[in-house]
Amino acid sequence: MYAHRSHHQQQLAGRANLPVLAQRVPSTSSKIMRWYRVLLVVASTLLAGSDAATKSVQAKMSALDSTASVSAAVVAKDTIRQRFLRMDTSTPDAAKTSSYSFRDIDAERDDATGDSAFIGSEDRAGGGAMESLKFLKFKALSRLMSKASKKFSDKISPALPMKTKLRVWSDNEKPLSFVKKELGMNHLPTAELMSAQNYKYYDDFVTSQLPIWAKKELTPDDVMELLELKQLSGTTLTSNPNFKYYDEYVGAQVLVWGKKDLSVRDVLARLGLSRLTGAARTEAVNYKYFNAFVVNQLHLWLQKDLPVDDVMMRLNLDKLSGDDLLAHPNYPYYKSFVINKLKSWATEGASPHTVAERLGLEQLQGQTLERHPNYYFLMKYEKNRSKYQLDGWLKQQLTTYDIWVMLDMERMRSTLRRNSWVYEVYKNYVNTIDNHIISLKEDGFPYPDLTSKNPSITELYEKTLIWTSAKRPEWYVKFSLGLEGLDETALKQAPNYKFFEHYQKGIKHIQ
Repeated sequence: MYAHRSHHQQQLAGRANLPVLAQRVPSTSSKIMRWYRVLLVVASTLLAGSDAATKSVQAKMSALDSTASVSAAVVAKDTIRQRFLRMDTSTPDAAKTSSYSFRDIDAERDDATGDSAFIGSEDRAGGGAMESLKFLKFKALSRLMSKASKKFSDKISPALPMKTKLRVWSDNEKPLSFVKKELGMNHLPTAELMSAQNYKYYDDFVTSQLPIWAKKELTPDDVMELLELKQLSGTTLTSNPNFKYYDEYVGAQVLVWGKKDLSVRDVLARLGLSRLTGAARTEAVNYKYFNAFVVNQLHLWLQKDLPVDDVMMRLNLDKLSGDDLLAHPNYPYYKSFVINKLKSWATEGASPHTVAERLGLEQLQGQTLERHPNYYFLMKYEKNRSKYQLDGWLKQQLTTYDIWVMLDMERMRSTLRRNSWVYEVYKNYVNTIDNHIISLKEDGFPYPDLTSKNPSITELYEKTLIWTSAKRPEWYVKFSLGLEGLDETALKQAPNYKFFEHYQKGIKHIQ
């Protein structure tokens, strides 16, 4: 009887606590729902550009919300009903069996019985179910948002500005085929692409990709593939609308390679030219980029004053000789470098002996000397030394008075001066400057003012004699004497007018 009342009391206690569990399940579920509504708002904001994607997320979340609430109630109800039925017995033996089964399900290892044991067990069962639901709902939401994000760029609202679309396509690394399709250009013949209505957007998109590709350090071969040029060659390649992007990209990379001081061999490999020789290399599409790279390097090597043997090694010519050297495609670059060095050495007044040392010829004699590849440049220096020197002075924009002082001609007697080799050098430089300025004037180009501000009277007199004998035009003599643009009164009062008068008298005498 006592056992029966205890069982009955437990049954009533279980029923009394049903509302408690029922309240806990919706309460916990309500908190979860509130947080997921916040997440839903955030997700909707991120996908605001696509109304279709937003509606899809909201619909699926509502369904998930409803399913989760029902599942929670069912789990709680089934748990309660299962335990309640096991305790619904009418005999003491049954009560004992029920007590054992109850402990076995909940893994209870103590002797706790009564209302407290029942409530604790149900609370743990309900809590575990809700924790599982939290994880499942969060995982489902993550998958849903991930799928929506991947499809976002393909379902952009037509109302979005074109610049926004281009930015989204760029961020998602869309291929050119996709962009052409979205712009309605995918079925146009190649020749009609540039005249298409949306070509300007296509041009903006591809141009925006160039710095991105440069940052990724893509090779020319990679860019050619992205621009759908891989299978083209010859005029078909260069006439393709996408070739201009390739040309711009590789042209910019040439400067980058120069700053990184890449070797000639590395650049040949990047441009796919390392296995080509002769005409096959020079006629290749990428050869012009290689040529631009090496020319830039030559300027840099000249500035650094690199030795000629170092440059020969950099151009992969140091192991060659004879006809093999002369026939190598890199030899013209070496020749250009050495000739520029000869001009520089002539400008500074280097002797042939000094030049022979710099060319690595100082210890050679006879046929060994003559067979050396640099012997040609030594002979060229001796032949053109004077011209190289004059051109070098002109390039430095030295005045005739600068050379007069350099050659120390002021201290020489006039009778000795005109028969000396230094006077011949001075006279040649005066004629070099005269020819240069008159040629620029006749061709319509601006010309420099290479007149000294404080020349000596002796130097001006000697120069006037040279102008007269060469029959230089009157405008040029006035220009060189600083008399250009003066009226008759100012002209006759100018300090250098006497030299102009001497010129006029000399011209009349010659004629």
